[in-house]
Amino acid sequence: MTERGSILIEMNTIGKAVEVIAINSETLREVRFTAPASASEAEIKALAASKLAYVANRDREKSLSSEQTKIPPRNPRGGIIV
Repeated sequence: MTERGSILIEMNTIGKAVEVIAINSETLREVRFTAPASASEAEIKALAASKLAYVANRDREKSLSSEQTKIPPRNPRGGIIV
């Protein structure tokens, strides 16, 4: 994960599953997922870190692509100037 910070993890057991909420303390980015109750704590922590990294990369790529997409100028009367 390129963005450093501790990961806060909350785990709630619901039947045979564990609901996991992970938050990057520096960026305040949050991910939620469900894991089997048989998963170890180390596996859940690794998955949380992986998902946070995935979301951070996805958002970074999305912001870069939106910066590269040029929006055509608008005509004050509502049309698009070509």
